[in-house]
Amino acid sequence: MGRMVDQSKTQTQKDYYYILGVRPDATSREIQQAYEQLYEKFGPHVNISGMDPDIMIKNFREICDAYEVLMDPKARQEYDRNSEKMRQSLGDLRNLWQKNTEKPQQDAGMAAGGIKAAALAVELECEISLKEAMKGCIREIRLSDPMPCEQCNAMKTVNRMQCQNCRGLGYFNVERVTDVDLPAGTYDGMEIRRPGCGRYDIRAKRQGDLILKVKLLPHPILGILGRDITVTVPVTLYEAMLGAEIEVPTATGRVVMKIQPLTHPGRVYRLKGLGLAGADQLVTIDVVFPQKITPEEAAMFKRLKELSQEPNPRESLMRSMPPPPPGGQQQAAEE
Repeated sequence: MGRMVDQSKTQTQKDYYYILGVRPDATSREIQQAYEQLYEKFGPHVNISGMDPDIMIKNFREICDAYEVLMDPKARQEYDRNSEKMRQSLGDLRNLWQKNTEKPQQDAGMAAGGIKAAALAVELECEISLKEAMKGCIREIRLSDPMPCEQCNAMKTVNRMQCQNCRGLGYFNVERVTDVDLPAGTYDGMEIRRPGCGRYDIRAKRQGDLILKVKLLPHPILGILGRDITVTVPVTLYEAMLGAEIEVPTATGRVVMKIQPLTHPGRVYRLKGLGLAGADQLVTIDVVFPQKITPEEAAMFKRLKELSQEPNPRESLMRSMPPPPPGGQQQAAEE
């Protein structure tokens, strides 16, 4: 009678025969012997100096899963049916890997048929200031390259556990710093690809591409609308009425711009080419009214009122309203 085996173990993408170091046509006795040998080397009673205990536990758990499935005839049959294509694919990859390691004179990263295997690209987010985006900058990018362990890269998984160089991982990480030049006009969300500057790909035996996705940091004054830069600039009532030359902050410093006489609150001026990637800067005018006026200023405003020929701006608003009753009381507005 077969054992009760977790069904998910028979549908795994792991090669149990390879883990135990036996052929797919191995007998139950051969599987038993292989497990006993592995248990003596890597069982819970074994303490290998320098080995990460978590890695040892994980690897021995895989050995136990493989033994549990392959020793149960029904579970083994189901596993063989579900994993045939996967094991064939892994076998081809192992043969290719062994062929490359045995013939170092061959071109690095060559796959079957002499075609170079594509190295995987790495995507990283790169935060820059608005000023850096406008002028361009150089960013220092730190990467961790997985380099194959020369002492155990041709060994089986179970035998790698004894490697003191990589502690059973089959590779070790090497820190590297690379400088990336970000061009002027970089904008938020822009992707910059640098071929051959990414992480080392063990399978392809070369570095992949580095893809930087730009993220603009918030600016204390300026905003971003698409690729346009935005800013709201306060002006006095007198500047708005008479026109003026005013200083405006931009991503690269101050500029002087001219506002026209009779500039209304909310009017938008456009500064060409001061946005991102050749876009513009949009300047919105905010008219600031005085907090208090002197008697002389009040007299001048009264005189201006007398001289003004502007119609009542509320006239059109009141046309549809009935006239107030005679002697009607005035209601003061509350703030």
